[in-house]
Amino acid sequence: MTRRRPAVPDPTLRAGRLALLTTCAAHLGFQSMVTSVVYPTLFEGPTLGIGERQADHARRIAPVALTLYASGLGAAAWAAYGSVRSPGRDGLTATVVACLTTVAVPALTAGVVPLHMGIAQEQVTRHRIQTLLASDRIRTGLAAIGVVAAAQSLS
Repeated sequence: MTRRRPAVPDPTLRAGRLALLTTCAAHLGFQSMVTSVVYPTLFEGPTLGIGERQADHARRIAPVALTLYASGLGAAAWAAYGSVRSPGRDGLTATVVACLTTVAVPALTAGVVPLHMGIAQEQVTRHRIQTLLASDRIRTGLAAIGVVAAAQSLS
């Protein structure tokens, strides 16, 4: 009688999922800071000079956001590749959810770029600001879902 060896987890899959968890967590921290500190500071108070403050904010935050989004998309691709390559399906649903939220956040951000640009050009309306703040809360929620899903994919 031959003994069956316990299945060894695919190291590519585990590493991809760990990278996905790491980037999701970093993004959640970033997004939480923007939601709770940056946007309130930017949009509370007088609208005088808000265009200049918004343009300055965009110049400063763009390199950080692009780096986080690029690394998140890379980690999502890595985790997806590992999931496709692996014969086991444990954690597949959680990996897919984490990957989808990781892709959705930059897509949503790209969708609100015109709002940022309009505000930076002094086209400030209460509706624009409220829409931008609502989209920011959605991005934070998606980032939180991504962290939970990525963590679940590792268990």
